[in-house]
Amino acid sequence: MFRVKAVFVVAVMFLFVVAAAPVLVLFARSRRGRIEGTFGVALGTFLVSGLVWLCAPLVGAERPFVAGVVALTAAVAFVPLGALASALMRPCDYGEGPVGSHFLRAEPTPESVGWADVEDEYAWILVRLVTHFDPRVPTAEGRAARARVNELLAAIAERPEYRNIARISDGQSYRLLSGELDLEHCYSYRPEPRSPDERLGLLVFLHGHGSNYLFFVHALRPLCDRMRVALVAPSFGYGNWEAPGGTEAVERAARFGVSAIDPDPGRVFLGGISQGGAGVSRAAAAHPELFAGLIFISPTMEASVIGSEAFAEGWRGRPVLVVQGERDRNVRPESVTAACELMEAAGVSVAQHRDPDGGHFLFLAKLDEVTEVIAAWARGAINGAR
Repeated sequence: MFRVKAVFVVAVMFLFVVAAAPVLVLFARSRRGRIEGTFGVALGTFLVSGLVWLCAPLVGAERPFVAGVVALTAAVAFVPLGALASALMRPCDYGEGPVGSHFLRAEPTPESVGWADVEDEYAWILVRLVTHFDPRVPTAEGRAARARVNELLAAIAERPEYRNIARISDGQSYRLLSGELDLEHCYSYRPEPRSPDERLGLLVFLHGHGSNYLFFVHALRPLCDRMRVALVAPSFGYGNWEAPGGTEAVERAARFGVSAIDPDPGRVFLGGISQGGAGVSRAAAAHPELFAGLIFISPTMEASVIGSEAFAEGWRGRPVLVVQGERDRNVRPESVTAACELMEAAGVSVAQHRDPDGGHFLFLAKLDEVTEVIAAWARGAINGAR
């Protein structure tokens, strides 16, 4: 089932790349983005013209000469474009400052070159398209989310710690087609210590559907600074944490973070957004000993997991925060309410922040407010535990 979903996601990604290509050519924020758009235009032209030329006899028409010439021209254009792409590839690093990119496999990794800013271009277009044209996104929230993403991407482009950092988006389609969901990868962030002996906490944060975009790491930095926690943000497929291996990926990332920074065990949190919520609940049920608190943001919450005996036994009397918009049409507020009621019935200490105007982009649209809500809850959860 997950292989079929992966193939479907790759097909959607491919169509998105082709459809977004003209937009990149005209409006890309970087030179590499415009080159990527030119690739997409050439590819789309080749496919459409080639299909017209091949399929014309199927409807009783002669093969159009112009379509054949256009398809051949577009195919030939790939040669210089490919050479240009190779020349512009640049080495990636794994982070020497506060931000890191970690491939946790034992063998050397192939992620040594990349087009870092191409991921940012597609993230920018995707957010704009979804927030503009998805009728389920409240208008004001869409506008605020677009503005926030612009700020985050501008910061990533300007800050040296992000400049050449290895990403997981390069070749993601090929990995999904081959069934490789678990790259054993994570991003990290460590706040500047306030004193030589400061002991940080740890936040393991799970991305939603889509790629593990680096701009989300930057979005979480103010929260980590406020909570005084290091961040580990693992990657897993297209965010399908319910797939086989998802819980193991969360456990691996948590143990990596614990080993790297030796955090205060009373301040190790597991959080997730959207489909990342499924990963939070599953990992929390399987390994409650690893975490001191849970954070769900606009979350998918599986009743079968939340209502399980394993979850109840692991989290009875322990702190959980749920942040949800009441106008969210991607994750129905009713499903989140039902999950919260299951936790409360099991004796879990549930705190809720329900935004009456919030949709599924609540976190980005009201980043400062959500950051304050989570930081305040974390202070209370720590003090309550002590």
